[in-house]
Amino acid sequence: MPTRRRFVQMAPAVLAASQHSRAETDPVLRKAMESARAAIPRAAADPLRPVYHFHPPCNWNNDPNGTIFYRGWHHLFYQFNPYGSQWGHMHWGHARSRDLVNWEHLPIAIGPSEDKGENHIFSGAAILAHDGRPRIIYTSIGNRDPEQWLAAPEDDDLLVWSKSPRNPILTTAAHGSLKIEDWRDPFMFREGGETYMVCGGNTSRQRWGGAGEVQLYRAASDDLTTWKHLGRVFQYRNREVVNVECPNLFKLDGKWVLIISPERPCEYFIGSLDLKRARFEPEVFGVLDAGAAYASNISVDDKGRTILWLWGRTKNPAASGWNGVMVLPRILSIGADGYLRQQPAPEFERLRGNPVTSTDTIRGDSLELEIELTPGQAGAAGLELRRSGAAEPVSVITFSSDGYLTAGSARTLIGKSDRHKLRVFVDKSVFEVYVNDGYAALYNSMNAGSGDLSVVPFAGGTGARILSVKAWPLQPVTFNLDRFRI
Repeated sequence: MPTRRRFVQMAPAVLAASQHSRAETDPVLRKAMESARAAIPRAAADPLRPVYHFHPPCNWNNDPNGTIFYRGWHHLFYQFNPYGSQWGHMHWGHARSRDLVNWEHLPIAIGPSEDKGENHIFSGAAILAHDGRPRIIYTSIGNRDPEQWLAAPEDDDLLVWSKSPRNPILTTAAHGSLKIEDWRDPFMFREGGETYMVCGGNTSRQRWGGAGEVQLYRAASDDLTTWKHLGRVFQYRNREVVNVECPNLFKLDGKWVLIISPERPCEYFIGSLDLKRARFEPEVFGVLDAGAAYASNISVDDKGRTILWLWGRTKNPAASGWNGVMVLPRILSIGADGYLRQQPAPEFERLRGNPVTSTDTIRGDSLELEIELTPGQAGAAGLELRRSGAAEPVSVITFSSDGYLTAGSARTLIGKSDRHKLRVFVDKSVFEVYVNDGYAALYNSMNAGSGDLSVVPFAGGTGARILSVKAWPLQPVTFNLDRFRI
């Protein structure tokens, strides 16, 4: 059992001195923070930047990393480029939240140790070690094979992180004669008093596909600095899949769930896990999100909720000074039919303004909508998003009589029914759709203009009807920048 430690609230002066000391001794972090702070005004000035989806203070972000609930805070680390709004120079950004809605941006947690051959800090995970304090393990990228490195916090607010002097804690040598390409993205879980880790990769880049794998490891020390390779826990024999990234293996509602990012929309499997044989046996397969979401991570909060985190790709130009958001945190469960259910965290309902009930045009660029519809026997119904007068809508959500939901460029099969319920979140240039109480979820982005403010319900064809529409304007959330400093 983890050792209980008394929480000590550090004074602001102590926190500032601690972070100042790290910046003085780590020129990589100092340079990165100075670059990021200089870029904030341009990103903040973009009127199309989402106002309630999480985003960094500026520049590029991708995968959520190290998601963990610790001492009353949801901690989110993420892939961050402090030097521009395109991919590159990977660091770990860091933020925390009490309620999953409002966020406090914290200093960049870790950057590349250039003197030790690191070029990028790739994705990874966090977990409580036996001393009750978090550890993060990430994939270290340099001019060598990938390695897994560990870092530990120096303070209870997790503002300052130190890399282990024992790094790398795991190398490709752990696999013996097994050659793993693109080996990366550790994720950790605990079971039976032991700590386990999975990593993604493939066993052959020489052929097109069919060799994606997830490897399983067990910690051989309480400080998580030594690990034993247990074997291939999952082999993805699909010729259309070249590689498996960002594997998450976790227990949910009495079953085991494996989520993977196979360089196309994320997929999930539900089944059983035999740790003695190092085998995950899938029983159910599904697409997690057919839209522009990718690179999942998982946390569990003090309410016992399993929270899904996803990177939301965006289409904004580089000149906007930012690129990427996080999809709304989703609460996971397994439905009576054995498939995954995804629901937006209910905390976002606190952002609602006065409701509007209408089947006519609704105006706004920061909205939540509930719509009930029937596509009829040979028709379609849905919503046109961000329309301007008689111009074409920027994006369209369509439910067709053949059972398919289309949301922008994404399409997924829901099944035929006389009645469907959609919950739609519009946030400037991104949107999300939740279907039939979480049966399916889709995130996507759109190229909207600041004057494109109309959301228009529509129905056409035999029997298609809009049954009801309810909408709420959503207030912007708070992104506190007071601690985003060196």
